[in-house]
Amino acid sequence: MRRFLTPVLALVLTLPAFAGKDRIFKKGDPKPLEGTIEKEDLKEVAIKLEGSASSSVTWDKVASIEYGDEPLALKDAKGTMAKGDKEGASEMFAKAAEGLKEKPLFLAHALYYRALCLQQSGKFDDAIRGYDDLIKTLPSCRFFKEMHENRISCFLAKNDSKGAADAIAAASTAAKDQNVDQPFQILMNLKEAEVLEAGGDTAQAKGKFLAVSMQAGSKYAEISGMAKLGAARCELKSNAVAAQGIYESITREFKGQRKVLGAAWTGLGDCLLQQGTKDGDLDKLRRAALAFEQTVVLYFPGEGASTTAYEQALTGGGQAFLVLAQKATTDKARGLYAGQARSMALALIDQFPSSVLKSKADEIKNQADEELAKVPKK
Repeated sequence: MRRFLTPVLALVLTLPAFAGKDRIFKKGDPKPLEGTIEKEDLKEVAIKLEGSASSSVTWDKVASIEYGDEPLALKDAKGTMAKGDKEGASEMFAKAAEGLKEKPLFLAHALYYRALCLQQSGKFDDAIRGYDDLIKTLPSCRFFKEMHENRISCFLAKNDSKGAADAIAAASTAAKDQNVDQPFQILMNLKEAEVLEAGGDTAQAKGKFLAVSMQAGSKYAEISGMAKLGAARCELKSNAVAAQGIYESITREFKGQRKVLGAAWTGLGDCLLQQGTKDGDLDKLRRAALAFEQTVVLYFPGEGASTTAYEQALTGGGQAFLVLAQKATTDKARGLYAGQARSMALALIDQFPSSVLKSKADEIKNQADEELAKVPKK
């Protein structure tokens, strides 16, 4: 198995900055726009080019941005976040925000990533307050979609369906006030389906997910794919075989959607692991391990994206390899599988020390060590 890699962001942060010059990389265009970014709002980023010309790029066309004058405190906080220390990063972003009151562009980054780190650390109440702070301070910032979506997800993670429903209503009102385009309302419909799912009404939730997927269609493929993932999760609660079929179809249908594919391979692994563990089917356990590895090797989430599916893939893959090690009939197989289980568990522990799955990863690592101890040393 390939050695797990640290996020690309960690490498990028070590490269020399283009002092005083911002660079916007557009999708499908290797030549960046260079100049000084004048503003970032919920719809676009505006940059002043050399001379007197200016240009605006909508977010759906932006691949990445390099800031020539990004404050060091903010850059250091992003580096800590990239290393997986979400709790440490949240504190650094908070301190960075204190010095960015007069720089709204970078203040938005500090406030958003602070809240995101708190969310990914499982501190949902603190994260909600962080998103509230950003919404109050910069209501039309570039993170409009993410801050509202993540705020809703925090309530869902707390099993607070009413809070989530109220958050959806608030987000829809804000979108209307800011004249946000149609995809956001479709996204809110997706979140309404997630509220139904969280409330245990899987039949109605599944129907809502499928309706949202049709509403989004190929025009808004990512939302469509996320909706189908929701339908698959609902199916998994009662029929792992049927859910497996949905996840497999998603991996074929949404090849260009990294966010969707990472979660789809993780979900497929969950289906196969559940079946393989229940039936003692080693072939399904092997296929589960490989499905989890698809997410781990190919779909590491980008900066600011949710790491949930990736973390679940690490622990799910570790569990699948551990069961294979425990059922192995030869020392060679036991050592191979236990080593893989230990590697995936350590990747979770090292890369996401604040993860809510860390205790599970610790358990897998310890059990993998027990299996490795059974293998005679040469």
